[in-house]
Amino acid sequence: MTTKKATSKRELTRARVIQAAIACIERDGFHAAHTNRIAEEAGVSWGVLQYHFGDKDGLLQAVMDQIFDDFSQTLSSISLDSSSLRQRVDQLIKSVWQLTSKQEYRVSVAILRNAGKDRSSSIDGKKQLADWARKTALLWERLFEEGGNHPANSDVAKRLLFATLRGMADEINPSRNKTKKAIAEECSALGQAVTYLLEQN
Repeated sequence: MTTKKATSKRELTRARVIQAAIACIERDGFHAAHTNRIAEEAGVSWGVLQYHFGDKDGLLQAVMDQIFDDFSQTLSSISLDSSSLRQRVDQLIKSVWQLTSKQEYRVSVAILRNAGKDRSSSIDGKKQLADWARKTALLWERLFEEGGNHPANSDVAKRLLFATLRGMADEINPSRNKTKKAIAEECSALGQAVTYLLEQN
């Protein structure tokens, strides 16, 4: 019983620190999110943070692991079940947008961009990015009839869809979000463009 309680408390503390790191990076920016500020936000001491994660890189790796584990589970659960290509494209856009518009996605991008500039950083996002690419590729495959040939413009349409959604996510400013109507209009226009490309011979 004691071990179970200790494990549960440990997991709760780790989760609280990870959420605090996400909140600090989103609100203050990557470079301003110092470990002391994150520890204060989580309501723990630097020693507790160090015990659970070792250092800032260890914490940021844990943040990345959690974010992409959640993304991976979500991507695996998405179904594209409409008989219309346009409706399947719209379902795909809606599902991926729900992930890329989250603060966790923007935080993961900030971590990857900044860790990549620091040669001394031990943060490695290759596994997560490879898994994201694999899961999104499987989703893309489900747009088409099983065993059928891909449209000639499949690769172009795929790059357009995912690059546009990433660009839309990059435009999000927590203090000045777009209206839901504007986002819906952009997603609809993207769906129309992608469907048009896929329907060309």
